[in-house]
Amino acid sequence: MQTFSLAKQPALLIEPGAARNIGKLVTEISMPKACVLLVVDPALVQMGLAEPVVASLQEVGHDVEVFADLHSDPSEGSVDAATKMAHEMHTNCVVGLGGGSAMDAAKVVAVLTDPGEACAPFRLGETPLPFRKTGLICMPTTAGTGSETTGTSIISQSNGVKNWFWGSQLKPDLALLDPELTLGLPPYWTFFTGMDALVHAIESRTNRYRFEENDVLAERAIVLAMSNLENAVQDPGNIEARSGMMLAAAYAGLAIGNTGCAVAHNIGHALGSIAGVPHGRAVSIALLATLDWVVEGNREAFDRVAVLLGGRSAGDIAPILQALADRCGHSLLLTHAEQGELDVDILAADMVADANVSMLRATARDATHDDVRLLAQMMFRA
Repeated sequence: MQTFSLAKQPALLIEPGAARNIGKLVTEISMPKACVLLVVDPALVQMGLAEPVVASLQEVGHDVEVFADLHSDPSEGSVDAATKMAHEMHTNCVVGLGGGSAMDAAKVVAVLTDPGEACAPFRLGETPLPFRKTGLICMPTTAGTGSETTGTSIISQSNGVKNWFWGSQLKPDLALLDPELTLGLPPYWTFFTGMDALVHAIESRTNRYRFEENDVLAERAIVLAMSNLENAVQDPGNIEARSGMMLAAAYAGLAIGNTGCAVAHNIGHALGSIAGVPHGRAVSIALLATLDWVVEGNREAFDRVAVLLGGRSAGDIAPILQALADRCGHSLLLTHAEQGELDVDILAADMVADANVSMLRATARDATHDDVRLLAQMMFRA
């Protein structure tokens, strides 16, 4: 019998309009009067999406401060500034509102609320994260990263190098999935954040750490994403499709929490660091480019993925996903300009850097030094 461990998961609440009841939910998790730090994407503040959340918290008597000094890849400096604010206001609950960046930052802040604590010593697990003493709620406004259900965060150093932070302490108490929060997401971001969720699920279902009990989560995520992504892109106000994609992202997040990702995310992170390719697009491009190579590591698992996508065998995966992208109006190739910013050797070196190599090792097929360079070259498809 295969041994396995299913990690603890956050409570899940999916309901249209649930964000407007966040005040009552914080009361249940923390206390009748909480000091809440809302870590939010600055664009959401400008769009007015943070106001109803703040109002809901204040209506039931909670004190609220807003931290919105974030960028698309949260920096250690931003996280440290938010941690300082959390300490000064004696925060006992942190709420992350936004995409993966806001939620990743909120999760680390919730753990590091002691005076003078900085996040740098905890990069890549160099120092175990402290016990979390504050409540933590994540409210995604995209359906892709799955950060609302994972025990990991990605935070960037001042030089742009991305590092993983991990530990069960980073898992939220509650993942609040309100599909209404995703209605304003443009088609481009709807598609590529959705593809990120789909790639998570495919890699969890096929990598060397997969196991049957976790396959249920990954397979459900694949079916949900394939059934709802096109509708969410083509019909942005479709609450049912938006809800389906939020569940797909959450289940995929739970799945990779047990198995990790694989080579598509390994390369995707490198593409983001070197050429600034947006994450969901980077991992989608990397998945399709490397499929022929990686399938040989576990053809049976990829055959199963193909069936879930509506095909018959592993060879159908790339055409199915390419057809989906075509129908949604997006390319799964790097542009000539992006390719011009890349060097094969630099990309290959980033793939085996400490921050990325664990995903390469999780891949179903072992990669030699020559294989790594070959995989890097695959990003230069015409």
